[in-house]
Amino acid sequence: MEAKEAVLKYQVIFYEKETGVAPAEEFLESLDNKMNAKMTRAISALQDNGPQLREPYSKHLDDGIFELRVKVGSNISRVL
Repeated sequence: MEAKEAVLKYQVIFYEKETGVAPAEEFLESLDNKMNAKMTRAISALQDNGPQLREPYSKHLDDGIFELRVKVGSNISRVL
């Protein structure tokens, strides 16, 4: 049986400032290993599910604005 590659439905694009700095990428790189791994999995789930991804991974905040969030112990990280 041949292994199938997962096809991503959505593409995640990080905002970049005019200087080329991507604040969300910098934030992800600053996370400890466990939190970074969980956030990476949440981003993958976002790529698979897009706007249908809901709590506990994604929460609607305002008109068209959602946060992606993960929890490790009592520590919660959020990315818009």
